[in-house]
Amino acid sequence: MEENKISIVISTGTEEKLIMLGVLAQTASNLGMPMSVFVTGTALKVFMKDGYREKPTAPAGFEHYMHKLEAGLEKVKFPGWHSLLETAKETGSLKIMACSLMTSALNLKKGDLDPLVDDIVGATDFMIKSGGGQVIAL
Repeated sequence: MEENKISIVISTGTEEKLIMLGVLAQTASNLGMPMSVFVTGTALKVFMKDGYREKPTAPAGFEHYMHKLEAGLEKVKFPGWHSLLETAKETGSLKIMACSLMTSALNLKKGDLDPLVDDIVGATDFMIKSGGGQVIAL
């Protein structure tokens, strides 16, 4: 098991979870910590080719709050979750894997996915690659 490795499953493509994923990836990169991400469920939509260009869904009941948060993030010049993932891939050890069950169900191939996605794997393979460490679900 790699010490200090972060493994995250993101299954919901809501805006606040994507922001958190980007922040955690950038932080792990800055700290020299390897990180792996397993993209499944509705999160897969924003990891399709150019899917990040669409505005992510606000969590139900928090639409008004997310508008305020977006305005604040713009004010502090937050680069966006996708940009943070790009930087983390360039400067750190970030691997992004798409769920084989979900991609099969949607008839998606690797070429249909964002170039940030390294591979399509099953849950078992992801868990093995996580090195037996703790897995965080977003």
